[in-house]
Amino acid sequence: MRKIFIFLIAMAIGTIANAQTLTLTILDKTTGKPVEKVSYYADNQSGVSNEKGEIILPATDIKFLKLSHISYGNHTFTGKVLKEMLSSGKILFTENVLTTLNSISVYALKERNPKASISLQNADWVHHDAGSVLKQIPGFDAIKKSPAFGFDPTFRGFKLDQLNIVNDGCMCATAACPNRMDPPTSQIAINQIQEIEVIKGPHSFRFGPGMGAVVNFKMLDPEFSSGLTQFGRITGGYESNGGVYRTEGQIGLRGKRISTSLNGSYSKGGDYKAGNDSLVQADFSRGTFGIITDIETAKNQVLSINVNRNFARNTDFPVLMMDLLTDDTWMTQGKYKISRDNHWFKEWTTQVSAGIVDHLMGNKLRNNASMLAQTDANTKTINARTEFLIEKAKSKFFVGADTKYETISGNRTREMLMGPNKGKTFTDYIWQDGEVSRYGVFADSYHQFGKNTLSVAARVDQVTGNARTPAETFMKNYTTLKNSDINVSASIGISTKLTETLTAGAWLGRGVRSANISERFINYLAIGKDPYEMLGNPDLKPENNNQLDLNLTYKTVSTILSFSGYYSIVSDFISSKIEPTLKPLMTAPGVRRYINIDKATLYGFEANWSQRYAKLLTQQFTLAYTYGENHTDKMPLPEISPMNLRYTLEADLLNSRLQPYASLRYSFKQDRIATNFGEVATDAFKVVDFGLKAAPIHNLQTTLSLTNAFNENYREHLSRFISVGKPLLSQGRSFVVNISYLF
Repeated sequence: MRKIFIFLIAMAIGTIANAQTLTLTILDKTTGKPVEKVSYYADNQSGVSNEKGEIILPATDIKFLKLSHISYGNHTFTGKVLKEMLSSGKILFTENVLTTLNSISVYALKERNPKASISLQNADWVHHDAGSVLKQIPGFDAIKKSPAFGFDPTFRGFKLDQLNIVNDGCMCATAACPNRMDPPTSQIAINQIQEIEVIKGPHSFRFGPGMGAVVNFKMLDPEFSSGLTQFGRITGGYESNGGVYRTEGQIGLRGKRISTSLNGSYSKGGDYKAGNDSLVQADFSRGTFGIITDIETAKNQVLSINVNRNFARNTDFPVLMMDLLTDDTWMTQGKYKISRDNHWFKEWTTQVSAGIVDHLMGNKLRNNASMLAQTDANTKTINARTEFLIEKAKSKFFVGADTKYETISGNRTREMLMGPNKGKTFTDYIWQDGEVSRYGVFADSYHQFGKNTLSVAARVDQVTGNARTPAETFMKNYTTLKNSDINVSASIGISTKLTETLTAGAWLGRGVRSANISERFINYLAIGKDPYEMLGNPDLKPENNNQLDLNLTYKTVSTILSFSGYYSIVSDFISSKIEPTLKPLMTAPGVRRYINIDKATLYGFEANWSQRYAKLLTQQFTLAYTYGENHTDKMPLPEISPMNLRYTLEADLLNSRLQPYASLRYSFKQDRIATNFGEVATDAFKVVDFGLKAAPIHNLQTTLSLTNAFNENYREHLSRFISVGKPLLSQGRSFVVNISYLF
């Protein structure tokens, strides 16, 4: 009887214990695999997730849960979001450090639901130019013609349309300015973006031709609620050097079948001081306003509509002959997604988008002009794509088709204010109503066998270019303007898990890109690095990038070591050469014509080391290097970034509510320069920043920072010169504050 009694007591205790605990499973959002060795703190309890990604929590009313992992960062959950998460029994994590396990890297900007976390990331939401956010990723840089706006990204020496920049896999806006004051990244509302997906090299073709890289700014996934709930965010910031004000916000309602939100941002700034106390013209004014609506039209079927309005006013571009006067852009998208279980397809997504840009630039803001020049340009971009996701056993297939049409119109007028032509006005037909259309089909596939993953991708495009209203000066050089290309791209790669901590991968791909509208049809306008006028060439052949990528990653619970190397051979590389027989329209020293060069090579690497110490300190070290060579002219390729080293040290205090940090960026000297393009060597420099991120109360995040703390005087290698011997200098010391409140 005594033994039976003891047994019953033990059973009761076990039952009570089970009733007083619950299991929460942590999964990787991308792979669906459990995430082990996640450190957690719940009220007074702590531990580590097991190999199934599970953590055991008390079933009592938990007020606070903190999760910490070297690859996924620090996340703190409270309130209603914590209750909903515990009720669902799982958390989906996205890695917020660069992962290089394959050719695709994801850079997380924020969590899927801003309310769900007070994880203290950099203040990306308030940025007014997505190009400045990309510069945080190793391998990226930006061509700067303005100190404050229109940062035109480069990656591994690839630039302009060699990079395929898309928003949510489909949306984009073609630059209307011939000098790309408004590159595609400038039209992306960064406060609507969840994460940036970087597909390095020509190894995936779902979102269009992939030559140097595909950069996909992914928007937040649709989210619904069992009851009507309100959500939102408001952020404000100030930068002392230049008197820059930044604001952004979001407010929305979410119900069982519909979710809608209004998003907006506005930034304005003035001239700033460089490290030598010289004043740099940097006036800008930039705003966005948009609405996003998701409707569940039927079970597992969602219609998403996005309308966004961007505007810029009176923005200084001191290295150019004109400034941005007005830029007004509409970007819209409709997306319909069907999800199915136990069907021949897993997902079917169809998207249609449009981008319309009305851009006006001129020199009326300058007092020393001998003529009043103005260019009014307009672009229209229409995209459509449909894609099936098919899952079979351990294989995944993306199959689809897409199309893109872009056209640019606009003329330059020159009113002479002095000299023999005083009072006369000249009109230059710079764009000639150029247009390019593309129709493509694609397939990306991933197959897992054992510890290996095989990826195979292919794409076929038909691309046609034409100028509807050719100028007489242009037609003197060509007999035909309409040309078509058939481009075939393909890639194959394999990644393998050598050990529990070591992963390796290799990819070999060929990406093909046809010439863009500028390269085909620009009509005697200085849009390059030097002051020569550029003449388009409708007879250009497509560029072909044949690239090998190698990745090696070592990953433990507290350490990540990764190396990503590449070697690229580009045939029919699109460049330009000076043609002495061509006469410029204005006072340029001459004319360059776009041409193909037989061969160019680019190679280099990105290396990353992330380390966590005692759950309190995290350090990250990155190094990026690119070497570019023009084999036809036996010269370096122009606009190749110098080697860059970055180091960040961050402390995690008071359960992630206080995070001081320090960062160092060291840019090495760049003396491998293309003198045939007027390049000048750039000295080495170092920039040190200090900051403090804090969450003093629930849902309130603040960031205080001192940028360029030692007031270094420097210029970036890819920044243009204002005049001969006068570089566009970067910003000196500045105090920055950002405050964000989530509700």
